[in-house]
Amino acid sequence: MTVATTVGAVLALLVAVAAFMHLRRHRAAPDAVGRLLRLLAFAATTGTAVALSPFTVADSGAAAGYLLGVPVGAAVFPLVADLAGRAVGITTTVGALVMLFWGLLLGLGIGGWFLLPALLLGAAAVVGISARSAAVAGD
Repeated sequence: MTVATTVGAVLALLVAVAAFMHLRRHRAAPDAVGRLLRLLAFAATTGTAVALSPFTVADSGAAAGYLLGVPVGAAVFPLVADLAGRAVGITTTVGALVMLFWGLLLGLGIGGWFLLPALLLGAAAVVGISARSAAVAGD
C-alpha cells in the first residue's frame, strides 16, 4: 500500500464521514439524500484520483492532469451547484454522464475505478428528480 493510496483512502473516509454527519443533522431536508450521494461521489472520486496519481503520472506523464482531472471536475461541479442552489439536476446528470463516459473510455486502464462515483452521481440525479416531483405534488 503506497502513501498515495493511504492518503486517498483517508481523504475519502473523511469526506464520507462528513457527508453522513450532514445527513444526520439535515434528515428532514428534501434533498438531503441527493446531497449525501453527491458528497459520497466526490469523496470516492478524489480518493481514487489521489490513490491513482503516482501510477498515472508514471505511466502517462503530463497527461495525468486531464486523465484524473476530468472525473474530479465532473464530481466537483454538481457539488458546487448544489451548494449554490442553482441547476443542481442538470449539473448532476451531466456530471454522471461525463464520468461514466470517461470511465468507459479509459476502461482498460484507470477508468474502471471511476464507475462507482458515476453510479453515485446517477443515483443522486434520480433522487433529485423524485424529490422535485414529490415537492411539486405536495404543493
